[in-house]
Amino acid sequence: MIGFDFFLDQYGIFLSIIFVFIGLMSLIYGLATVREKGHRLEFYLMLLLIIGSGVGVALSYNLLLIYVLWEVSTFAVWRAVGYYRGAGEISASSFTFLVNFAAATVMLVGLMILYVDNGTFNLFKISVISDTAAVLILIGILTKSVTIPLHIWLAPAYEAIPSAIGGSLAGIAENLGAVLFLRLFTMGHYAAPAFFNTVAWIAILSSIIGGGVALRANKLRTLLAFSTVSQLGFIILAFAVGGTYGLLGGVLYIAAHALAKSGLFYGVGVIEESTGKDDLRNVACLLRLSPVLAVSMALLIGSIVGFFPMLGFFSKLTVIIGAVEKTAYFGVGAIVAAVFTLLYSTRFYHELFFGPQCDVQKLRAKRPSYVGIAVSFVLALVSLLLGVFFYQPVHYLVSGGI
Repeated sequence: MIGFDFFLDQYGIFLSIIFVFIGLMSLIYGLATVREKGHRLEFYLMLLLIIGSGVGVALSYNLLLIYVLWEVSTFAVWRAVGYYRGAGEISASSFTFLVNFAAATVMLVGLMILYVDNGTFNLFKISVISDTAAVLILIGILTKSVTIPLHIWLAPAYEAIPSAIGGSLAGIAENLGAVLFLRLFTMGHYAAPAFFNTVAWIAILSSIIGGGVALRANKLRTLLAFSTVSQLGFIILAFAVGGTYGLLGGVLYIAAHALAKSGLFYGVGVIEESTGKDDLRNVACLLRLSPVLAVSMALLIGSIVGFFPMLGFFSKLTVIIGAVEKTAYFGVGAIVAAVFTLLYSTRFYHELFFGPQCDVQKLRAKRPSYVGIAVSFVLALVSLLLGVFFYQPVHYLVSGGI
């Protein structure tokens, strides 16, 4: 234990390392791509707030402090989404802020009920969680974790946010809800089976519906947004089913998805910057434009889908085993969601790099950002290495008492 309402355990340290690494990649990408000199300071400040709030939530045991950091993250995302100051960006940022602030206010009421019942905000001393408090807190969690139908702010935010900081939104800020669910419910003292079963079904349906929308999406960022909805559903499912496999799979899946989705966000940023286009129907044959980016995004998508030996393979397999262990129905739901992930990811990659309109001359693309490609490649490489040596993070997490 350490002071200031923070503590160190395997889960918090592991997630903090992932969050800081993704933040570092955002910083490097931002140094190369953020050119609005008048707003650069704001960009770096918001990035630091997103990283700091993510690490703080991962390491805090005080629910009131977690709420404060939660709102710091909301503020930072709000400013980041509206960074370019256009009418569309301002509208998206306002909508993002209002939805998240309203949900956080509902969650705060639940936290207050929790405090009245237990006389403390200390996670380790909470012994009673009423159904009312659980539902109110869950609303805040599902909104932050973009679970359908509370996902409505994500697609507009993805469309507006700069690519450099969008990777941190995808890899850090959206995971705060899952981390709180892990700490308070999965590892806590709330033992209402109906609650966890309901959350599991919500997560499965969100994952399947998100995957179905992503399969039909044409705009690059919209596809990424609903892919995130689908994958975060997998994480919430893991923590809802609990048990050894649920805990381990959920924590590993946070890492796998955070690394892969932030890398894909940077990759899409490179494509948009190079081609000036953001629609699958207008972009094709990018393999000739940048073979390195093609390889990087193949690895990143492979991790999202769950191809061996990427980290996503082991995390997704562990979650599915945990779901099957709970009930075969959850396992079938998880597999259906995984099939949708395979379908939309295959379409996404094929149309980007091997599309039918393969004419580099008509594409009129300029030289892609070497820094952006390098950042995506590093994230892909880390995802691969963590998969090849998966027993290292697994051993580290298991040794903490999973």
